[in-house]
Amino acid sequence: MESPDNSPIYKIAAEISNADAKLLSEISECLIHTSNYFHKHLENYENRGMEEERDIDKIRWIGMVDSLIEHGYVCECDYKEELDEVLACIKVLKGVRNENLPLEPDWFDEEDEITDWCETIDQNWQPQDMCIAAIDIGSDSYVMFACRRDSFKTLCEYAGEAGYRIDLACNM
Repeated sequence: MESPDNSPIYKIAAEISNADAKLLSEISECLIHTSNYFHKHLENYENRGMEEERDIDKIRWIGMVDSLIEHGYVCECDYKEELDEVLACIKVLKGVRNENLPLEPDWFDEEDEITDWCETIDQNWQPQDMCIAAIDIGSDSYVMFACRRDSFKTLCEYAGEAGYRIDLACNM
Protein backbone atom coordinates (compact mmCIF):
# COMPACT_ATOMS: atom_id res chain seq x y z
CA MET A 1 0.00 0.00 0.00
CA GLU A 2 1.12 3.53 -0.71
CA SER A 3 1.54 5.96 2.16
CA PRO A 4 -1.51 5.71 4.45
CA ASP A 5 -2.01 9.48 4.52
CA ASN A 6 -2.89 9.33 0.80
CA SER A 7 -5.75 6.94 1.52
CA PRO A 8 -9.27 8.42 1.44
CA ILE A 9 -9.98 6.55 4.70
CA TYR A 10 -7.06 8.30 6.39
CA LYS A 11 -8.19 11.65 4.97
CA ILE A 12 -11.74 11.12 6.27
CA ALA A 13 -10.46 10.24 9.75
CA ALA A 14 -8.13 13.26 9.73
CA GLU A 15 -10.93 15.61 8.69
CA ILE A 16 -13.48 14.32 11.20
CA SER A 17 -10.97 14.20 14.09
CA ASN A 18 -9.20 17.47 13.31
CA ALA A 19 -6.02 15.42 12.73
CA ASP A 20 -6.00 13.64 16.11
CA ALA A 21 -2.53 12.05 16.13
CA LYS A 22 -3.44 9.05 18.29
CA LEU A 23 -6.47 8.23 16.14
CA LEU A 24 -4.50 8.64 12.91
CA SER A 25 -1.83 6.30 14.22
CA GLU A 26 -4.53 3.63 14.67
CA ILE A 27 -5.91 4.33 11.19
CA SER A 28 -2.40 3.98 9.72
CA GLU A 29 -1.99 0.63 11.49
CA CYS A 30 -5.33 -0.52 10.06
CA LEU A 31 -4.39 0.57 6.55
CA ILE A 32 -0.83 -0.79 6.52
CA HIS A 33 -1.21 -3.95 8.61
CA THR A 34 -4.84 -4.74 7.85
CA SER A 35 -4.67 -8.46 8.65
CA ASN A 36 -2.94 -7.91 12.00
CA TYR A 37 -5.37 -5.10 12.82
CA PHE A 38 -8.33 -7.32 11.99
CA HIS A 39 -7.13 -10.08 14.32
CA LYS A 40 -6.20 -7.63 17.06
CA HIS A 41 -9.74 -6.17 16.94
CA LEU A 42 -11.52 -9.41 16.03
CA GLU A 43 -14.19 -9.03 18.72
CA ASN A 44 -15.27 -5.66 17.26
CA TYR A 45 -15.49 -7.18 13.78
CA GLU A 46 -17.35 -10.25 15.03
CA ASN A 47 -19.87 -7.95 16.73
CA ARG A 48 -20.54 -6.57 13.24
CA GLY A 49 -20.91 -10.03 11.69
CA MET A 50 -17.44 -10.04 10.14
CA GLU A 51 -15.83 -13.29 11.26
CA GLU A 52 -13.59 -13.77 8.25
CA GLU A 53 -10.91 -11.62 6.74
CA ARG A 54 -12.38 -11.49 3.23
CA ASP A 55 -13.05 -7.90 2.27
CA ILE A 56 -9.94 -5.80 2.99
CA ASP A 57 -11.69 -2.55 2.01
CA LYS A 58 -14.57 -3.22 4.39
CA ILE A 59 -12.17 -4.16 7.20
CA ARG A 60 -10.46 -0.80 6.73
CA TRP A 61 -13.76 1.14 6.51
CA ILE A 62 -15.17 -0.48 9.65
CA GLY A 63 -11.80 -0.10 11.40
CA MET A 64 -11.97 3.64 10.72
CA VAL A 65 -15.55 3.84 11.99
CA ASP A 66 -14.81 1.88 15.16
CA SER A 67 -11.73 4.02 15.89
CA LEU A 68 -13.72 7.22 15.38
CA ILE A 69 -16.39 5.87 17.75
CA GLU A 70 -13.81 4.84 20.35
CA HIS A 71 -12.24 8.30 20.30
CA GLY A 72 -15.60 10.10 20.59
CA TYR A 73 -15.77 11.70 17.15
CA VAL A 74 -18.73 9.70 15.87
CA CYS A 75 -21.55 7.83 17.57
CA GLU A 76 -23.65 4.92 16.42
CA CYS A 77 -27.39 4.71 17.05
CA ASP A 78 -29.81 2.04 16.00
CA TYR A 79 -32.64 3.29 13.80
CA LYS A 80 -35.12 2.39 16.56
CA GLU A 81 -33.48 4.50 19.28
CA GLU A 82 -35.67 6.88 21.23
CA LEU A 83 -35.08 10.62 20.97
CA ASP A 84 -33.43 10.95 24.39
CA GLU A 85 -30.94 8.19 23.52
CA VAL A 86 -30.08 9.77 20.18
CA LEU A 87 -29.59 13.21 21.73
CA ALA A 88 -27.46 11.74 24.53
CA CYS A 89 -25.29 10.06 21.92
CA ILE A 90 -24.85 13.20 19.81
CA LYS A 91 -24.35 15.68 22.63
CA VAL A 92 -21.15 13.99 23.90
CA LEU A 93 -19.42 13.98 20.50
CA LYS A 94 -16.14 15.89 20.49
CA GLY A 95 -17.25 17.94 17.48
CA VAL A 96 -20.43 19.02 19.27
CA ARG A 97 -18.61 19.92 22.48
CA ASN A 98 -15.64 21.60 20.74
CA GLU A 99 -17.96 23.77 18.63
CA ASN A 100 -20.30 24.35 21.59
CA LEU A 101 -23.25 23.37 19.41
CA PRO A 102 -26.74 23.70 20.87
CA LEU A 103 -28.96 20.63 21.14
CA GLU A 104 -32.29 21.53 22.73
CA PRO A 105 -34.83 18.77 23.47
CA ASP A 106 -37.74 21.13 22.74
CA TRP A 107 -36.69 21.35 19.06
CA PHE A 108 -37.91 17.80 18.47
CA ASP A 109 -41.10 15.78 18.21
CA GLU A 110 -40.55 12.47 20.02
CA GLU A 111 -42.90 10.74 17.57
CA ASP A 112 -40.61 11.53 14.62
CA GLU A 113 -37.81 9.30 13.39
CA ILE A 114 -34.05 9.71 13.56
CA THR A 115 -33.83 11.19 10.06
CA ASP A 116 -36.38 13.87 11.04
CA TRP A 117 -34.43 14.66 14.20
CA CYS A 118 -31.23 14.98 12.16
CA GLU A 119 -32.94 17.36 9.74
CA THR A 120 -34.02 19.47 12.72
CA ILE A 121 -30.43 19.51 14.00
CA ASP A 122 -29.20 20.65 10.57
CA GLN A 123 -31.71 23.52 10.54
CA ASN A 124 -30.70 24.64 14.03
CA TRP A 125 -26.95 24.32 13.39
CA GLN A 126 -27.09 26.29 10.14
CA PRO A 127 -26.00 29.59 11.80
CA GLN A 128 -22.80 27.82 12.95
CA ASP A 129 -22.23 26.37 9.44
CA MET A 130 -22.46 22.88 10.92
CA CYS A 131 -24.53 19.80 10.13
CA ILE A 132 -25.00 16.25 11.36
CA ALA A 133 -23.48 13.86 8.84
CA ALA A 134 -23.36 10.07 8.78
CA ILE A 135 -21.06 7.33 7.59
CA ASP A 136 -22.81 4.49 5.77
CA ILE A 137 -21.73 1.09 7.07
CA GLY A 138 -24.36 -0.94 5.26
CA SER A 139 -26.54 -1.54 8.31
CA ASP A 140 -29.68 -0.10 9.87
CA SER A 141 -27.69 1.99 12.33
CA TYR A 142 -26.67 5.62 11.99
CA VAL A 143 -22.98 6.48 12.47
CA MET A 144 -23.24 10.24 13.03
CA PHE A 145 -20.86 13.13 13.57
CA ALA A 146 -20.88 16.91 13.72
CA CYS A 147 -19.49 18.28 10.47
CA ARG A 148 -18.51 21.67 9.14
CA ARG A 149 -20.60 22.37 6.06
CA ASP A 150 -17.52 23.49 4.14
CA SER A 151 -15.84 20.09 4.66
CA PHE A 152 -18.95 17.98 4.05
CA LYS A 153 -18.56 17.81 0.25
CA THR A 154 -14.90 16.84 0.58
CA LEU A 155 -15.78 14.06 3.00
CA CYS A 156 -18.41 12.77 0.56
CA GLU A 157 -15.79 12.74 -2.22
CA TYR A 158 -13.27 10.86 -0.07
CA ALA A 159 -15.93 8.29 0.84
CA GLY A 160 -16.72 7.83 -2.86
CA GLU A 161 -13.02 7.30 -3.60
CA ALA A 162 -13.00 4.57 -0.93
CA GLY A 163 -16.10 2.97 -2.47
CA TYR A 164 -18.40 4.00 0.38
CA ARG A 165 -20.79 6.79 1.31
CA ILE A 166 -20.98 9.73 3.66
CA ASP A 167 -24.13 11.88 3.54
CA LEU A 168 -26.25 14.07 5.71
CA ALA A 169 -27.70 11.88 8.44
CA CYS A 170 -31.21 12.98 7.42
CA ASN A 171 -30.59 11.35 4.00
CA MET A 172 -29.48 7.95 5.28
